[in-house]
Amino acid sequence: MTDSLVTERALARTYDSGYHADAWAIVEQYRRAVSYASRHDVGSSAAASALDLPRSRLRPWIDGDSVPDPVRAIDTAREYGWLECGFDDPAFAGLNALVANVFSGGSIAERNYAPTFALNHRGDDSHVVDACELAAVDYRVLEREGRADELRPTADGTVLGRVLAVLGAPVGPKADQQLSLPSYLEDAPAETRETFAYAYLENRAIEHDGKATLTIRERRNRAYLEALAELLNSVAGGGVEFGETTITISAAATRELGVVR
Repeated sequence: MTDSLVTERALARTYDSGYHADAWAIVEQYRRAVSYASRHDVGSSAAASALDLPRSRLRPWIDGDSVPDPVRAIDTAREYGWLECGFDDPAFAGLNALVANVFSGGSIAERNYAPTFALNHRGDDSHVVDACELAAVDYRVLEREGRADELRPTADGTVLGRVLAVLGAPVGPKADQQLSLPSYLEDAPAETRETFAYAYLENRAIEHDGKATLTIRERRNRAYLEALAELLNSVAGGGVEFGETTITISAAATRELGVVR
């Protein structure tokens, strides 16, 4: 059985808990309080006394219809099939490609975790569109003059961004971070690693006139670039080299990786 790649606890912890150091505690308290009130048919005052929790915290949960943001996010992620997904789940195939797109042609906003994805040279046929459909993500495409068009989720995008962050996608400006590849790639099946590599190259690989080789040039920390080159080389079965600032993918490796321009 494949271990869960997106857990309730990890998703909850992407939130600022406010009055707790750990937002997961809010989820546990909410569930305990609502369950107790339902089982004993009592209001917030009795539940607070029984559970030794502040009534002010429980009142909107039990006497009203308020739901903490982490709880709402967990419920939403479960509905989409993102929560506790495994390598063999169709939704994860889409999420994996979206993670690759955050690294190579997108971003997740620090303020609210909203993700955006730049369409590559294929335009509306960019693989990120297929990835969104696999992950059941509704989206719109924003046309931008002089720049690549941009795909933005239209519903539950901030929950999606948090799920991608749990999977290892960077949040905020990538040039300012010490990046590392998602840890799940280490034990992932070949298909998952191949999809990540293909998605990355479709966005970032540079072709050269008269040559079948491709290159990647990015302003990223060296350890990250070395790990990326190692991943590409592993997937291609050789033919990928890392220099001081450039990853070079040979013609044979390019064919093996399925990148066609």
